[in-house]
Amino acid sequence: MAQQHGLWPWLLQRVTGLYLVFGMAVHIIVLPLSKEAITFESVAARLQSPWWVLFDFSLLSVCVYHGFNGLWSVFLDFNPSERLRQGFGWVLALFGLIWVVFGIFVLVPFTK
Repeated sequence: MAQQHGLWPWLLQRVTGLYLVFGMAVHIIVLPLSKEAITFESVAARLQSPWWVLFDFSLLSVCVYHGFNGLWSVFLDFNPSERLRQGFGWVLALFGLIWVVFGIFVLVPFTK
């Protein structure tokens, strides 16, 4: 993974931050306003809607990108060697992919 200084990582960090504010507002404000207890069954019922599955998957993806891009940015502040930069970039990419795939495996059983 190459060093990511530039417009796109900076811009995507801000855009994903805004989406996270929206997503957290939905989870903190909208879901409790439904007046039903948050249980396994209520979450399973909510995830029968493709919109909620898409929302949860997009929130997961945005969280992973935002968090790992933030770690990448902090890592680059230490001006590591090219070899260390590449290795850490691949590790972050691998762990990010693992988190997203794990999230998909958690969401998919609820869609049946």
